[in-house]
Amino acid sequence: VMDLSPAKTTWKIKVKIIRLWRQYSTCDIDSIEMGDTIHATVNEDVVPIFESFLEEGDSKIFINFSLSLACGSYRLTKHPYKIWFQATTRIRLCDDFPYRLTGFTHVNFREILDGTLSPEYLIDIVSQIVEVTHVEIVSLNGKDT
Repeated sequence: VMDLSPAKTTWKIKVKIIRLWRQYSTCDIDSIEMGDTIHATVNEDVVPIFESFLEEGDSKIFINFSLSLACGSYRLTKHPYKIWFQATTRIRLCDDFPYRLTGFTHVNFREILDGTLSPEYLIDIVSQIVEVTHVEIVSLNGKDT
């Protein structure tokens, strides 16, 4: 995946879908997003073509997709490019990866607290409940919250 670039226009890669979520507006799906090693997007115009073929945890072969520079804030991965599904993109079944992929990139908690991590990239936070207390109702701008 690290060798992908827009310099070549036809790619065929084997992927494991580690994370997948759907972006909604009103009742319709705006896009399907996937990301761990590289971010992939299925825009709303092609969602109906691919929605039933993409599930978290699946291993697939992606064929004939486009690549563009990944930029902006809150990027999912450090890969310089992003995969875009086209109407001509094809998805095939493939054997599962022989090793377990978790999708988590661990960072030092101190780096989160002191702000040394780049704000351009999202990070995963795994936590543990250490206490359960009663809900406190506070008044904010004249409304109970």
